[in-house]
Amino acid sequence: MTQAVDRLNPSSWPDDLIRAMNAIPAADCIHVAVSGGLDSIFLLHAVSVWFGERGKVSVCALHVNHQLQRAAATMETCCRRTCDLLGIPLSVTTVDVAVGENLENRARNARYAVFEEQLQAGELLLMAHHANDQAETVLFRLIRGSGSRGLAGIPRERALGDGCLFRPLLDLPRERIRALATAWQLDWVDDPSNDDPSIDRNFLRHRVIEPLSVRWPGVISSLGRSARQSAEATELGHKLAQLQLRDIRDEQGRLAIAGLSALSQAEQKNLLRWWLIDRHLEPPGAVRLEQGLHDLLVASADRLPELVGENYAIRRFQGHLYCVVGEHEPPPEPITWNPLDTVVWAGGYLRTIGDGVPDRQFTVTVRTGGERLRPRPGGPTRPLKKWLQEQGVPPWERERLPLVWAGDELVAVGSFWLSPTLFDNPQKASWRIIWGRDCR
Repeated sequence: MTQAVDRLNPSSWPDDLIRAMNAIPAADCIHVAVSGGLDSIFLLHAVSVWFGERGKVSVCALHVNHQLQRAAATMETCCRRTCDLLGIPLSVTTVDVAVGENLENRARNARYAVFEEQLQAGELLLMAHHANDQAETVLFRLIRGSGSRGLAGIPRERALGDGCLFRPLLDLPRERIRALATAWQLDWVDDPSNDDPSIDRNFLRHRVIEPLSVRWPGVISSLGRSARQSAEATELGHKLAQLQLRDIRDEQGRLAIAGLSALSQAEQKNLLRWWLIDRHLEPPGAVRLEQGLHDLLVASADRLPELVGENYAIRRFQGHLYCVVGEHEPPPEPITWNPLDTVVWAGGYLRTIGDGVPDRQFTVTVRTGGERLRPRPGGPTRPLKKWLQEQGVPPWERERLPLVWAGDELVAVGSFWLSPTLFDNPQKASWRIIWGRDCR
């Protein structure tokens, strides 16, 4: 076969590559992430030809220069040269990633932040991860003791920013891509860091998977098949959790301990994981999750156990589990507040809604002890501490609540209470105070 004709004639491509191109979702614009390496350069050529014939979708390329290796400038030049050859617009972003621990993860985060910023609604980002990448990911996570969600490996498709990320080559092995790229006479840069065995993924690639492939030639496809089955199991676990959450989660997002305790231990852990994941929080590892869940469910009533994760804590109070995210300390000193304005208070927003909000100054403080409030006009005052307990306000919220004062009189307690004395007709309150993370 003629090499140039093969590259420019998709009907002559192998079936697995045609299937990969056909699987790409419809989009207003397709961005291809290019590093200058073999896989992404091959993907860019294939996408350029495939969609160039159709002429209905614009294709462009994104390159992120991390400035972390000697070949960085050479790889950027390769991307520019390839895009010039194909007539594809290229956007290059240079990022600064400080050398230190978790360098690979921090570089990845910087790269994805650029991609997320670039994608608009209805647009698609293509990445060139292939079957060998999937196999390495599954094996690495298996070594770390991951569950089905981790063993599902690299997702083929997921949301990214306002757009979507898709990996069309996930079923193609590296050898197939290299053979096609060589036949098409493509130019790419071999990343020298790919041969460094001190990097975990490289060690798995050269010292583990390559010998395994000699003994079991189908190991790459087998690991990919396991990833797909794990993804199916993960999806079923998510659907089960969603069904059970309907009965266990209330309108405030809390979990009823009685309902959770009625489930099997496996169901409890599955539900708790998805309760966190659906809030965009990373669940703790299996050991910490199991021990923490046990403490939350069976500890005596006088204890306040918690399961701490990254920027969140799961706490128990009055028969419910709460997920407390990103706690912030309130201001150390009282602040002056006009209720026509919105102010930040302890990580939340303090504001008012409704009609007739007074244009006047109040003072906002935290509890210091000894405060009293008058629930009814002309009635007796009551200790705030006891009132908060009766209202079921969790202990960790009591110390962060904004207390609103008119002179020496307490007239509001967060979103929980507003003094009737603030209204001409106490029976027809026309406005109220809201304090919370999502009430701007």
